[in-house]
Amino acid sequence: MAVVSGTVWSVHTTRSDTLHALQECEILFTVSGTYATAENGILEGVPTLIQASRRNGKTVTMRYVMASTPAQSNVTPTTFLGLKTVAISSSDITFEITDNDYSTEYANATALPALMRPFAIKVAFTEA
Repeated sequence: MAVVSGTVWSVHTTRSDTLHALQECEILFTVSGTYATAENGILEGVPTLIQASRRNGKTVTMRYVMASTPAQSNVTPTTFLGLKTVAISSSDITFEITDNDYSTEYANATALPALMRPFAIKVAFTEA
């Protein structure tokens, strides 16, 4: 099975302060396909996504990342999918998907449902 990749809905800056170097953005994204627990999920090229949203020509360096809001299933709206072990891996963000809680990983070799609400992650970054 392949790694489940995220499809970005939006990238927006939530904290941009000229007095402090550390800034923050929120990225909304969905995933689709069949989940493989051994491979988890990935959101690729995150610094480039942030740079494109800011349009100031500066190079972005990610400093830390965390899960923000869970996704909601379109099939069963009372079911949510969370993220855990969200981590920076070079210019990508990797994560495990959880099933209706924040600790139980989504079942291996199981198709992910269509989502009515995307996942959200927060990324702290600096620019140069």
